[in-house]
Amino acid sequence: MNILALDIGTRHTGVAFADEENGIPLAQDTIDHETVEELAASVEKIINEKQVGHLVVGLPLLLSGEEGSQVWFVRSVGEILKEKDIGITFIDERYTTPVRSENDENSAAACSLLTLYLRN
Repeated sequence: MNILALDIGTRHTGVAFADEENGIPLAQDTIDHETVEELAASVEKIINEKQVGHLVVGLPLLLSGEEGSQVWFVRSVGEILKEKDIGITFIDERYTTPVRSENDENSAAACSLLTLYLRN
């Protein structure tokens, strides 16, 4: 199954992809967006193009483990994407350490999330 990971931000969302053949997370272009709906439309396009069967989404919990305001934004995107009849796994991103990338830290963070998901 092809898997897409998202590190969702209010204006920029990192994207990583792993295909079922090799299972290696590959950074994709960051999605720049203004609204939840705009982000969801961009993700839906990727889902269709890459025949994605599952989404992994980073959940930005506070260090205390409580949900802050950013979690609402992430979950609202997830609710829209659930309508695509695709599996979604939310992963606590508090303790993920993204590999630094000079080109795209957002997608590097998405790669870290996808790596964590694939290891479990």
